[in-house]
Amino acid sequence: MIIALLVWGITATAQEPLLTIDETSAGVDSLQLQQASEMLRRGEQRGELVFSFGGQHITLGEAKEKKKHVIADSSIEIKRHRFSLGITGVELGSSLLSGLSYAAYDPAVEGFMDQRVGKSFHIGWRLFDVEFFLNRAQNLSLITGLNFSCDDYCFYSDWSIEKVGNRIEPIALEGKKKSKLTTHQMGIPLGLKYRPARKVELTAFLFGELMYYGYTKVKKPKLKTEMRGLNTLRYGIQATATYHNLGVYVKYNFTPLFRSGIGPECYPLSVGIAWGF
Repeated sequence: MIIALLVWGITATAQEPLLTIDETSAGVDSLQLQQASEMLRRGEQRGELVFSFGGQHITLGEAKEKKKHVIADSSIEIKRHRFSLGITGVELGSSLLSGLSYAAYDPAVEGFMDQRVGKSFHIGWRLFDVEFFLNRAQNLSLITGLNFSCDDYCFYSDWSIEKVGNRIEPIALEGKKKSKLTTHQMGIPLGLKYRPARKVELTAFLFGELMYYGYTKVKKPKLKTEMRGLNTLRYGIQATATYHNLGVYVKYNFTPLFRSGIGPECYPLSVGIAWGF
């Protein structure tokens, strides 16, 4: 009989008394029903049934979910910096000459450094980097390293350039020949990196670099000439946005390509795809 009462109590949802004593019920002793009613009662939570026997209480129903308390362990060491060796970032994009001005030249030769944008490219890579985390969540950090890059400016016209005296002069080429200017540089960036979400990284760089080699090249026949009059010490800014280490970048030099008064006024600019960073 007690087992039947347990099953009935668990499935009951109404708020009426758990047991109704009916002295006229055939075959059931009223005293036994009264004792069973005292042994069996509803719990504090909906759907609970409390069975009391010999001073012990058994609660039947869904188990209560215990709240978990996470206690921060101050003894756990938080990583404050990260060092990576190898190629940790790559840039592939277009090399552009921003603000190109021929104001100091005869109008007859204007356009001698106009570019074939589709064939002018930039490639850069970082050999190692060091990152310093600025907060406990490690989503804000300072990053630096060692960058190398190459810019290839392919000219559209049948002109090349050469330093004659203290001035960059256009050199006419016979027939349509491919002509370009190439520069190689190395530099040290200092960036502020922010991770607003998982695998999303936004970085702003201030960089300084050394242009250690520059030359012009003409094809058919091949002729390579060292280029003088370029600014060797340059600085600028760069911004990158990546998701899962792949994204875009834009890089701008505040230092002109040529030394003051030497050649056309123009500023190196590059945009393209970034990996890592």
